[in-house]
Amino acid sequence: MKYFAYGSNMLTRRLTHPSRAPSACASGIAVAPGFVVKFHKIGMDGSGKCTLVSTPNLENVAYGVLYELADRDVAGLDRAEGVHTGGYVRCPINLRHPRGGTTSAMTYIADDRFVDSERKPFDWYRDLVVAGAKEHGLPARYIEEIARIPGVADADTRRSAQAHQILDGF
Repeated sequence: MKYFAYGSNMLTRRLTHPSRAPSACASGIAVAPGFVVKFHKIGMDGSGKCTLVSTPNLENVAYGVLYELADRDVAGLDRAEGVHTGGYVRCPINLRHPRGGTTSAMTYIADDRFVDSERKPFDWYRDLVVAGAKEHGLPARYIEEIARIPGVADADTRRSAQAHQILDGF
């Protein structure tokens, strides 16, 4: 199955964790025309997570990473993304390859009931997104935009430490 990651799952070592999608294999960068990435999905931890927001302007694009993953991993990824809570909905999406061509994949988009434009991401979450964008060579300007998103400190030091282990490569 093709999966389009545009948030923290762009970071391969996060996505391939056994609780998510261990079979995931990156096949390249892809672009979602007519979408932008916002960090205002209300996460299960109360912070802002990434979601795609549709815009009327097809010149707007959300960059991400196209992965191939085994069908057996979809249930684990659904759990990790909180589909069971209704926060994210698994959706089909049409994508462009930067060098030409199109494809379709599945992705996760926040249900409108779980969006708060005032929500801020934890700094470690934003840093996971930046690390994944760098790992896969997304455009420098796009990475800089993500890195400028204001983050907040996570009061849960255990959760923060776990995220930093992922950022540091275990």
